[in-house]
Amino acid sequence: MKKIKLTAEQQKLFNTNFNRKAYEEAKKPIQEAISGSKSFDELWSKLHNHECDVEYEDDCTIISCEVELDRSHMETEGDYVGVCFYIKWYDEADSGTISKVELYSSETSGNYLADHLCNIHPETCEITEWVYDDIDDKQ
Repeated sequence: MKKIKLTAEQQKLFNTNFNRKAYEEAKKPIQEAISGSKSFDELWSKLHNHECDVEYEDDCTIISCEVELDRSHMETEGDYVGVCFYIKWYDEADSGTISKVELYSSETSGNYLADHLCNIHPETCEITEWVYDDIDDKQ
């Protein structure tokens, strides 16, 4: 995986809106639901406490699942910080994995709308893609 080079502003925005412990706490029930499910229907029912959506591809089903992060250990000024887990479920194998994670924050918008800041690796939490590009206007 190629390391992403961030500007100082991007790194500051990420640091104030991400906390590894909060992320791991949010990820744990999602990962447990995936690991403990033997079918798509079972997984879907275990995710009922989260805001989820589904789309279908030829070889898998993709579930997007939004989870708000605990901001108590973050320096963010946003009213909302959350992640969206993208779960790929393979019906033929009756198994799934978290394929992508998007980080969102309302700090950049100044209201209740959350902007997509970046994508992070599900395991290492390294930034895989920086998405938010309006940084100079909001700082």
